[in-house]
Amino acid sequence: MKKVLLVALFLCANVFAAPQIGDNVTDFKLPNLYNLNQELSSTDFKGNVILLNLWASWCGGCKEEMPLFVELQEEFKESNFKILLSSIDKDPQSAISFLNGVDQNRVLNSFYDKEKTLPKAYKCMGMPSSYLIDANGKLVDIFIGSIDEDSLAKLKIKIKSLLGK
Repeated sequence: MKKVLLVALFLCANVFAAPQIGDNVTDFKLPNLYNLNQELSSTDFKGNVILLNLWASWCGGCKEEMPLFVELQEEFKESNFKILLSSIDKDPQSAISFLNGVDQNRVLNSFYDKEKTLPKAYKCMGMPSSYLIDANGKLVDIFIGSIDEDSLAKLKIKIKSLLGK
């Protein structure tokens, strides 16, 4: 009986475990935040180093880091690095209104995740959360909470390394 319980516990832990560094990430398809009739897929960005950011317009830390993401994407615009935003706002217009203030040129690729598919898949522990993914689709790093100037500097080093620079 003990062995059955241990096996069941082990299986449950694996099923409900958050993705770990080195894991392949799950492909997803979500509506484009700016055009909800158009679906975007993570496979559209295969071969790129990706920073996947889960956020919401009501999240203070999300608001703080978003201008840094715009600068980061601009810095790496000539490379195979893409920032993918996934908003979990109840109303997509809230996310659009906020982004229009910080990303006027729409350099960030923005998804709308009304059903919170990605926070569930990544077992998101807090908002914002960001996931650095290599060009082969493997999870390289996880950032829970907002990215500040110090963590941004470390992130840039990792991105450059993944890009072979």
